[in-house]
Amino acid sequence: MNKELTPPNVSPLVYDYLYSYGKVDEFYNGNFRDLAAFQHQIEKVKSRDLPREAVAAILKEQNQNYGCGPQTLGNIDKLMQGQAGAVVTGQQVGLFSGPLYTIYKALTAVKLAGHLNQNCEGYLVPIFWLASDDHDFEEINHITLLNKNNQIEEVRYPSPASSLKTPASKIVLTSEIQNCIQRLKDLTPDSEFKPEILSHLSDAYRPGRSFAEAFAQWLTRLFKGSGLIFIDASHPGLKELGKGIFYQEIAGDSSSTRQALETSGQLRQAGYDSQIPLHQGILNIFFAETERQTIESQDGAYSIKGTRSIYKRDELLALLEKKPQVFSPNVLLRPIYQDTLLPTVAYVGGTAEIAYFAQLKGVYEIFGLPMPVIYPRKSITLIEKKIERVLKNYGLWVQDIWQNADGIINEIARKQVPESTAEVLRAARSHLEQDFKAITREMIAVEPTLEKSVEASLGKIDQQLKFLEKKILQASRKRNNIVSQQLNKAKNHLYPVNHLQERVFNMTPLLIKYSYACIDRLDQAMDLDDHGHQIIKL
Repeated sequence: MNKELTPPNVSPLVYDYLYSYGKVDEFYNGNFRDLAAFQHQIEKVKSRDLPREAVAAILKEQNQNYGCGPQTLGNIDKLMQGQAGAVVTGQQVGLFSGPLYTIYKALTAVKLAGHLNQNCEGYLVPIFWLASDDHDFEEINHITLLNKNNQIEEVRYPSPASSLKTPASKIVLTSEIQNCIQRLKDLTPDSEFKPEILSHLSDAYRPGRSFAEAFAQWLTRLFKGSGLIFIDASHPGLKELGKGIFYQEIAGDSSSTRQALETSGQLRQAGYDSQIPLHQGILNIFFAETERQTIESQDGAYSIKGTRSIYKRDELLALLEKKPQVFSPNVLLRPIYQDTLLPTVAYVGGTAEIAYFAQLKGVYEIFGLPMPVIYPRKSITLIEKKIERVLKNYGLWVQDIWQNADGIINEIARKQVPESTAEVLRAARSHLEQDFKAITREMIAVEPTLEKSVEASLGKIDQQLKFLEKKILQASRKRNNIVSQQLNKAKNHLYPVNHLQERVFNMTPLLIKYSYACIDRLDQAMDLDDHGHQIIKL
């Protein structure tokens, strides 16, 4: 039975992958909880004929340009000499490192490589694949953070008019990036670490640098000393080395689609949804001379969507031979392209990627490649002390906020209002009225001229009771507001816009608050033996 904390909205396929692997083993290539699966992949990688020297030369050039440390260069040398396999992860090149889970992916890859080096025969290096060919700029051009008042804010780099389908590697930063850094400065509280963090961020994200290069520079600083290798997939030399994948996709009229569709049918029969939308007549590669366009196939002719360009198969293959750098893989073929170049033993992926890979085992086979073991990246919620206190005050857990944050806030706030107070005061006034009627009768019987004095006294007492009622209700509303504010603050920190924290917030504000030591804290607290969602206190 699963005792690990499962985050919300995990699909049945991913849940079974995490906790009942036997149900899905036909779609994957090794149980990530079994060290023998990794050892088996290590042996397979040793026998592969890979362009190690050529890839390593490009990696050395790229990583030195990013400012890497000697540990990274040492790992590149081990790759070149054929001594090492790879634990690979990757992500889109988001502004200022993108969502928190990008950092968690990199940390997971580094820790997994170290763990396998201690427990398996062979040596593994961690590699981060920069998805710089991606063209979804609106997804990567902003970060989300909490401002000084614990309200959710965005810092957004404006989209260039030409960026609709332009790969991130071709988008060059302008002076607008300085406005983004200034806005980040304005939104975040001051700290002793803030000047240094913003200075280093400005060094990485400077006008004239590509979006992808700035991302790599920043992450290299964050992971300097870890041995993590970065690889920019858009490099023309890598496209030349990996063009055989594109050739097979064109020559076979997208045999990858046929295979993946067959697997999609098997997934549906097993009760799971397929994850990658596939269409006959669409190649799983893009053409990106300027913008990234789909390639459509019909009767041996290939048209570039959004243009008037039409090629015969031989013409498109000749263009590939001449200019491989204008081709790039889509989500289906990206892992195939990656593992053509790298000795991949394991791939660290999020829940969506775990689901994608369920469609890929047969695709790996038709390209003659071993599918790596898919390792779940660490899923984490960070709790600061001020938020921990709020949860403790109201007897809540993080998962309570996930399940029904708004309902919990309303319920707890409602309980803070003493509903009986107003009723007690109204009852007192009613009793007072009855009692004074009797007093009035007695007083008039003794002395009729006292009637007005009795009425005046009753009025004063009634006014005082009304005043008390008003004060008590004002205090109740104020207390209610404080409770609501505290719980909404907790929700904004832990489950912003009803999504996991790791999918919304960026790491940089935490670095400003806690320094680079925050990365070390995550590294120390991250538990590879816990494959559920981990709560880490800062």
